Amino acid sequence: MLWLNGNLLQDGVNRVVEKAVRFARKSGAEPKFSCDGQACDWNLPPGTEQLAALVCRDRERFPGPILTTNFDPLLSLAIESCGAKPHLRVIQADGGLAQNVKRTGETEVVHLHGFWRDSDTLHSPAQLTAPRPRLKDSLKEILRQKTLIVAAYGGWDDVFATALAEVAVDDSAQVNVLWCFRDTDAANIERDYFKLFERVQPAITRGRFITYSGIDCHSIFGEIAAALPPAPTASLAGAAAGSSTIVGWQEINADLLSALPELSKDDAILYFDGAVPSLQHAVSDLIPRRESVGELTKRLQEAKARNVPRSMQLIRAAGGEGKSTLLLQVAADLARAGDWAVLWRTSPKEGISPEQLSKLDPGRCWLVVADDADNIVPGLADSAYALSQSGQSGIHFLLAARDADWKSARGLQQSWAEWVTCHPDKLLRGVSSADAKAVVNAWEKIGPDALRELNSVADAAGRVAQFEIAVRDARAKSEEQQRKHRPQDGSFFGGLLAVRFGQNGLQAHVRTFLQRLRTVPIEGSNAKLLDAILYVAACHGTGIPGIDERVLADLVGVPREWVQTRVVRPLGEEAAAVQSAGHVLTRHSGVAAAILVEAEQSLGVDLAEVWAELVRQTVQTSKNGGVSYDTHSKTLHAGPRLQKSLPPQLSKDRRKAIATTAGMASIAALPERLDCLVDLGKTYRHADEPDRAAKVFRDHLSSASSKVDHNEVIRGYWYEWGVCEGERDSASEHALANAWLGGISFSDHLNPAPITPEDSKLICAGLGVAFGKLAQPGPTCPYAKARRAVAYLGRLTSNDPKAGSYFDRYDREADKLKTPHPRGVPEAIAWLTAGVAQSGRDLADPFLKGLAKPNEVSFKHLSSKFPQRTRPRSLQKQKTRQQQEPWKPTLGYLSLEEAFKPKNQSEESDQQQPG
Repeated sequence: MLWLNGNLLQDGVNRVVEKAVRFARKSGAEPKFSCDGQACDWNLPPGTEQLAALVCRDRERFPGPILTTNFDPLLSLAIESCGAKPHLRVIQADGGLAQNVKRTGETEVVHLHGFWRDSDTLHSPAQLTAPRPRLKDSLKEILRQKTLIVAAYGGWDDVFATALAEVAVDDSAQVNVLWCFRDTDAANIERDYFKLFERVQPAITRGRFITYSGIDCHSIFGEIAAALPPAPTASLAGAAAGSSTIVGWQEINADLLSALPELSKDDAILYFDGAVPSLQHAVSDLIPRRESVGELTKRLQEAKARNVPRSMQLIRAAGGEGKSTLLLQVAADLARAGDWAVLWRTSPKEGISPEQLSKLDPGRCWLVVADDADNIVPGLADSAYALSQSGQSGIHFLLAARDADWKSARGLQQSWAEWVTCHPDKLLRGVSSADAKAVVNAWEKIGPDALRELNSVADAAGRVAQFEIAVRDARAKSEEQQRKHRPQDGSFFGGLLAVRFGQNGLQAHVRTFLQRLRTVPIEGSNAKLLDAILYVAACHGTGIPGIDERVLADLVGVPREWVQTRVVRPLGEEAAAVQSAGHVLTRHSGVAAAILVEAEQSLGVDLAEVWAELVRQTVQTSKNGGVSYDTHSKTLHAGPRLQKSLPPQLSKDRRKAIATTAGMASIAALPERLDCLVDLGKTYRHADEPDRAAKVFRDHLSSASSKVDHNEVIRGYWYEWGVCEGERDSASEHALANAWLGGISFSDHLNPAPITPEDSKLICAGLGVAFGKLAQPGPTCPYAKARRAVAYLGRLTSNDPKAGSYFDRYDREADKLKTPHPRGVPEAIAWLTAGVAQSGRDLADPFLKGLAKPNEVSFKHLSSKFPQRTRPRSLQKQKTRQQQEPWKPTLGYLSLEEAFKPKNQSEESDQQQPG
């Protein structure tokens, strides 16, 4: 190859490789084909077929990726022949593996040395041993906390062996390597692979590098498959599995459903307590059937009777409204009807593709059923489009998803109606009187253990009424959560908790299952399920929409691909947690809060340590695998809001301690960031410790300019510092400090840091408080005029109603002091300048006084943000249209459109527009 490359260049090498790979084509196969062609036209070695079958049969046990140094497409073709979809990754030079992330349900195949087509291939020692640091770092991350099977690979000095050797010496990596040698002679192996064993000696010493001899790679994977128990499914435990032409999707029929074990009363009670539903629940008489079950079943049957070729029915709701139970019961009813072929997605890891649907028997009517359908929106859209283009009929979709997750996954933006007949979405919220009666009747049928607190209500009608009221109250709380942009709780489950437990009963219930989780180990980890639920509750119980499942996996020490199997599913069976869009939550924020209280008060858990670990691991995981946008910043910057967000049953001192520990953990994890320092200062201030808060800003001022986010955060740093100084006590000295530091945060002293609209709103509102404490009656007081100025300027920079209420109050109080109005932006800036300078002159604190020279404070950068008008519209005298100056937008201040009238607006509306 070295000679070939030197004489025919890389293109010549690529042609030779392509011709060589084509020898794996079957005799008589079509010589012309696109991409890799069809699997049936290639000779697939037994080992390749067996490996593909092994990884496709259970993606939770064998999540991949498959790493190969081969150039041929046989692995991908074998995966396709199993009815699955490969995700091909070709690495030609140096490149990380984080880009081009696979879709749900795909099996990843990574070609480390190039591919046979449309790619260069690596052969010579110079190519194969060249440094590839980005790829090496990606491989090291993939190998952490994995069991790696190595077969038919020599382990010489390429990028994979280098990455493996580096992981082997990392005590925290916890990689287990099972290395297969063909040779049966141990002496030969030790001699021939001496260098490999030398490089991985630390892993050998720790028992994490195990060697096997006499391994035939063309039979070993079939032998492994034969020795394994049947692949687990989420909902068919104990039932004989039906066959399916789509890998990871199970065909459900009447015989299979009748073979399911009967649901016990204890399991039914666990379901009412919050356990994740399964098909066992769907066919059980102990579980109530709501009106929507009959409605959706009838709708789908009518579509079939009318020969609708393709349709889609979506169930949307917040978590805890009963959508999964509804989905399962409808699917079970249609399967038992006998004229539907029902395909059930066995795991949220499984995807869907047009290629898979094309293999379904066209003579049958198929119902494709998926819960958590938000994570397969792209595959569903591709499939629906392909079905419409091909004309394939007899395929219907029954889907369920959390409302927020479906929107986030862009499910509402797909053109579903162009491809399939869309039934109206079923939106679940609250409970009807008939449903409430059915639920309470189900509890009564089981007995007092199901009724719990409702057992004290004598008559059934009273129980139903209480349940309806509780659900209505829970719905109101959910709507309030939505207004506050907090994760919504299901009103149905919220009402269920309220009437069956009450707060005291809930605490007792939580205490019981936490004691149980304390004894349940997580497979392959030193942690217990209790550790996992504490991390989940710490997030969900403080207004964060769950914990990113990758962070949770890293916290409890399991491979990220197995967190669903080893952590989320066992917690779901214990009525403790659910998964949603890559996040793990408790069943209800009230449950999360109860967990936090019981953990501290009954189990002796230090929630401050839990939060410190959460912050540290969130930072670490974000560096080597990404953390969702929804939870990353909320976790890292939790300190300032934790005191209010933590359950009030925890003492104020404990909430302060937890909040400050979280703030300090952020600084320890991200010492290069200034915003973490601002968070800590704000956290101390919220904890009623303004002296400690002010000290944070004083002590770190000298290092602020070295932080990576200095320009974005420095104005907020000075503003928050001023607020902290102002809250140290009510003395005028601290009001002066607040005005001085707040003024500097707005001034040219901090150029070239930009002034954002959010900066302007906060600083104007905050300075109004400081100047208000210093203002005196009369038209000449510089502080009173400065307060009038910030109210004036604040309105020009923000149309936020809350900020506007502050500015209105400042103006009312200024009117009482007989403070004049500024005649325009220049005069307002002049009054602000005079007020800030006066506060610097009046200030006694030598440290603060020395930060800047009062006579040199200026606001030219701020002034440039405003069009040069004399007065805002609410105060302007009437002008003719010819006299009006055209409105000009200002960079970064779109809200100015609310403060200044476009040039084509009428004089009458100009007079009526509020300032």
